Amino acid sequence: MKILTKVMDLLALSVILSFMILMFSGCQMASGTLSEKEITVFNTEFFNGDITNMNNMLLSSEYSQPDEINLFELFYNGVGGAFGEVSEDELSMLTELCSDAPYLDIIKITANEMDAFLQEKMGISLAETKKTGLDSFYYLEQYDSYYLIKGDSNFDWCMVTSGTWESNNKLILKYEKEYEGGQWVVILQKTDDGYLFISNQKAD
Repeated sequence: MKILTKVMDLLALSVILSFMILMFSGCQMASGTLSEKEITVFNTEFFNGDITNMNNMLLSSEYSQPDEINLFELFYNGVGGAFGEVSEDELSMLTELCSDAPYLDIIKITANEMDAFLQEKMGISLAETKKTGLDSFYYLEQYDSYYLIKGDSNFDWCMVTSGTWESNNKLILKYEKEYEGGQWVVILQKTDDGYLFISNQKAD
């Protein structure tokens, strides 16, 4: 009987210790300031790297909540820098809409690609956005795709200067842009798979 009591006591102690460890680790995630090493990771791996980094594109417009993001700015360079394959039939239809189509770059993004990216990075579908900037694309219903005809890029490098964890696993990053003055604040939500972008606004 005494042995059984000791075993029960040990099990109870183990449960209590496990709970305390989880609580402590949760608090570590929910509050605190990023170290210089962690900031370096955000500046070299999460953001920047090369001009195909779509995390930088999520900083291309201001939004106080995910559905307000400007889709024109976000997908201005395609998805991951990929131009996509444009058929002769697509080119012909686009040339009717824009005579410069044969001579400039054509960025093609399918509706499914937009939807998948928004689901992954912001937790919302294309239908759930306010569709801000979507009318700036050419749209071909036959291909359920959006197109831009252009010869430039809106990619911008950024430099995270500080980061602070808040409750609910929210990370507030302050950063600067290379080609635009001032300071910006982006809020990320930690998930099991990475981060969701919650908002991006210029600091007062």
